[in-house]
Amino acid sequence: MAGSSIKGEWKHSRPPSKEGHSPLPESSLSWCLAHLHRCGSGTENQVDAGAGKEMDKKFRVSQWRALVAIRTHHIKAGKAGIAKFRDYGGLRSLMNLLKHSECPRKTLDLALSILGNCCTELDTRREVRKMDGISVLVDIMKRNVTLETVLNRAARALGNLAMDPGSSHLIHSAGGVPLLLLCLSISSAPPSPSAAPPTDSCLKLECAQSAARALLYLSDTPSSRLSLITQGAVSALAPLIAPEYPQGLRRASLKTLHELSRGCGVECAREVSRSGVLAQLGVMVSEDSGKGFEELALKTLANVCAQGCLRPLVGSLGVIPKFTEEIKKDPLKSGVFLKALCLCCKEAVNRAKVKESGGLEVLVSFLSSHQNHSLSRLAILACVDFVFDEAAMEQLQEFGLVPLLVARLVRITREEEQTAEKLDANSSSSASPKELLEESFDFPPPEGSKKEDACREQGSSSFLSLRSWLLSEGLISSEGDLLDSSRVDGECLPSSSPSSSSSLKTAHSSKSSVTPSASSSPALSLFSAGSSSPAFSSSSETYSSPSSALESASSKSSQASPSKFSSLQKRRRAGSASLLAKVTLDSPPSVPRPAAAYQHPYHPEPWTPESPVLLLLSRFSHAGDPSGALVSSGVMSGLLHYLTQHRDPSSRCFRLLSRLSCNPSCLQALVRTGSVALIHHHLCQTEGGGNGEERQTERVKAKVKQLGVGVLSNLRVQCESGFGSGVLSHVMLSGSESNRMNCALSLPFLSSNKTLLRKLLLDTGGLLLALKPLGLYAEADDEEADDEDHTVECGRLLPDLMNLPPSSRLHSLYVSLLIGCLSALIVKTDVPRKDASFPPPPPNYNPDGDSAPPLKKPRLLLSCPYALSEFDLSLLLDDGSRLPINRAAVGGVEGEGEEPSQYFRALLRGDFREAHSKAEDTVRIKDATTGTLLPLLHYLHGCRFRGSPECPVLDALVHDGLKTKERPTKDTVFQDSPLGEAMIGACRFLVGPLQKELEDLCVSLLCSFSSEAPGLDGTSDTSADESGPKPASAEALASLLPQMYGFSQRYNYPALRPACLSLLLGARPFPSSSAAGACLRRLARAADCTETLKQDLLRLASAALS
Repeated sequence: MAGSSIKGEWKHSRPPSKEGHSPLPESSLSWCLAHLHRCGSGTENQVDAGAGKEMDKKFRVSQWRALVAIRTHHIKAGKAGIAKFRDYGGLRSLMNLLKHSECPRKTLDLALSILGNCCTELDTRREVRKMDGISVLVDIMKRNVTLETVLNRAARALGNLAMDPGSSHLIHSAGGVPLLLLCLSISSAPPSPSAAPPTDSCLKLECAQSAARALLYLSDTPSSRLSLITQGAVSALAPLIAPEYPQGLRRASLKTLHELSRGCGVECAREVSRSGVLAQLGVMVSEDSGKGFEELALKTLANVCAQGCLRPLVGSLGVIPKFTEEIKKDPLKSGVFLKALCLCCKEAVNRAKVKESGGLEVLVSFLSSHQNHSLSRLAILACVDFVFDEAAMEQLQEFGLVPLLVARLVRITREEEQTAEKLDANSSSSASPKELLEESFDFPPPEGSKKEDACREQGSSSFLSLRSWLLSEGLISSEGDLLDSSRVDGECLPSSSPSSSSSLKTAHSSKSSVTPSASSSPALSLFSAGSSSPAFSSSSETYSSPSSALESASSKSSQASPSKFSSLQKRRRAGSASLLAKVTLDSPPSVPRPAAAYQHPYHPEPWTPESPVLLLLSRFSHAGDPSGALVSSGVMSGLLHYLTQHRDPSSRCFRLLSRLSCNPSCLQALVRTGSVALIHHHLCQTEGGGNGEERQTERVKAKVKQLGVGVLSNLRVQCESGFGSGVLSHVMLSGSESNRMNCALSLPFLSSNKTLLRKLLLDTGGLLLALKPLGLYAEADDEEADDEDHTVECGRLLPDLMNLPPSSRLHSLYVSLLIGCLSALIVKTDVPRKDASFPPPPPNYNPDGDSAPPLKKPRLLLSCPYALSEFDLSLLLDDGSRLPINRAAVGGVEGEGEEPSQYFRALLRGDFREAHSKAEDTVRIKDATTGTLLPLLHYLHGCRFRGSPECPVLDALVHDGLKTKERPTKDTVFQDSPLGEAMIGACRFLVGPLQKELEDLCVSLLCSFSSEAPGLDGTSDTSADESGPKPASAEALASLLPQMYGFSQRYNYPALRPACLSLLLGARPFPSSSAAGACLRRLARAADCTETLKQDLLRLASAALS
């Protein structure tokens, strides 16, 4: 009544119009703030009672006018008006007014409205928090719990204050949450949406909407959400989203429920299950409730999918197709739906719905488009849940999952220490590790997790009440019985899914009794209920863990399927298993890994970043014919990269490769794609300098090499049979050009049948086709010039084998594979050595050391036949040197059949002017040096390499023939050496016998020089020095071989060409195949005729196979 009289008097005091009148006093903010409180209390005691009532009435009218002016005028100017009100001290005056308990209801409503409006500004919220305004608002709500208008405006003010994290924490601490929850309790709802509700109901609905909004802002942190959930916020909000309530209240309640469901935990799942809100959310999603309501409801359902006990019920609501549709619209903005879809794959009942709604295609498409996304790992884990579903695995294969898995495996391997941790960190940024590895509701949780949840539940009031009742009724004998037999998550189970509850009890009862022989246990039936699993090879998985036992038992109980993921025939599988066992059982144990905190039910080994990838790839390899999915150049290159570069590769990858090599269905694909050559190159040959090999221990390296030997042995056993020979012949005779070349590069490792090898490699032109890209290097001027056109041509010839970017790396790999193929062919072919005609070098002979200076003066050659000859002519060189000769010895004698030098015979016995020269004359020889002519003249005068008396000049060629004037390095030029100059002279001046002997000498020196270089296995042929020769020997040999081969083509030394190639391929003096391949590249570039090089290689192969 007082408020009504004040309001009526205020109406009469207002002027009828502003025109022609002075401004009202309440237009001044100072006047308004001055009339919020009484001027003083002393004057009131000096007046009588009647005057006091009149003054009190006038004060209340002025106070009301001031509040109305502030509400409607001064703070309506936006942030500027609120800031002015705050700067004039209005907040403190307003807070003092609110602290008085005798404040009338209307005045209190108006003051709370002003405070709520002011709290929309950030600085004002800070000031109110400093003035302890939150406690004042909470006290007002406690004093006026029956007044809906006061509760409404106080809840609105608290909601505005809760927008700041600091204020939100203070509201929780001050006890404001129970009061806000009290505002949500509505006794009765309107009869229908169209009917006009009573005034009291409207006030209650407005109050509930303000409280729901305040709770929305109070759900800003996980601890705040847990506090609200435990106080019953979900149960209080659930009824308010019903269709009969106003749209504003429904929207505010739904937003708060969505916020509370973020990171849904056990308590949230329990409250959601009790409140029955899932059914209402399902109706909002399925019906036309408006875009805003449908999206919020769908996101809320996606949030609760974090708990396995709720996922079966969520799937039954028909929202999984909705998840799929939202992801297809915008995958990057639908992270919550993608996460929900992945988590729904953990239960068999939902996996069927995911397949029907096209969820598998969505997952693979997301992995293909966003490989570096933080949720990509969760998508792979979702695919892991389908490993026992044959139809799903077929779909994943058709959608192209295998290349994506291999690409991820390579990426993890390349950045093993940084990227793997980065992926885990990115994943945990949007989802905690526990959320990523959430347990499936089809399986019981680990024992430690159950006890931990039980201990947590023990402290709650509901648990204590239940325990007391059970004890009083005599249903349990002690408190420990309840902890041992109860399951915490069982309380969260929705009442509408009795099948899930029974399955849960069955799984729990059989959890501790899973053994390899328990093929009919309830846990086994639960494990294989979702999908039928194919029969697994008994030799591939040899574990004693419960997960392995489940796999083995389920494979025995499953029936054969006509799908291509069905297992092989028993006979073929038995043979493969026995052969595979020889490879895996002899392998040294793997390096122990640190114990992982998570153990996947399908993966008995430690769970590492690459474990889900390998698990899926391993499952694909169990198919009857996995060649279409796994046997390709890209997949095999990725697996080999992982095996050779990862610090501790998983044994599952070892078993995968062994399983493929034992499957006859994969033989043709392995040969056709060149995977056999890649396996030999990466696994069987010792390479140096790789980062992966530096990280790997000797035990891991030995295990990887043993795997390569075992895989090739498995393939060789198949190829030695009639079936394997037919496969090789089919690929070589009817395959494409690239298939034939890949087969040719792989044949030496697969068969020891020389007749078959000769037919396929030589008669059908397979080896010649494999040599075709070798000519591309000879056409380039240097190593940089062949990066464009020749790379394109080489890539055209090797489309399947070289899954690498077009660069010199492609060339290096091809040459290394070619070296391995040719070396395997001619490894048993002896290098043609003619050292029987020449004495071996001295024991302390070092081709890299300094040699004695050449003998220049003829008087030192006392025992040489050349020195004892009678000279009758001199040869003048370009440098002014004179070399005396005997005309008869050099030009020959007329009538004799032997012609030592056709050049000098024509020059000195023919019709040229030099033939008539006298003894004192000189014959000019242009473009010749002493090193070119002196050994030749000694030979023409009767000196021989093995003759008596000895010739120091020719003996110097035997001992120091490969030496130059300067200290030799890897850049030494062969034709500048004494032996090279002598061979140039013998070729130029047509001394055939000397050419042959110098060629034999060069081969002998070359072989003795190479015998000191270490081989591909890192060992040396010399036994005197255990430390082996210096690295410079191999480098110098790698430099000499290309030069000597090009020299032999240029100066017609045909026996030297196969000697160089035999030394390069057969003796293997280089530490790695890469070094040998680099030498072959330089040799092809140094050759004058590449076709001659190819023919030389073919002749070597033909000799080896004859």
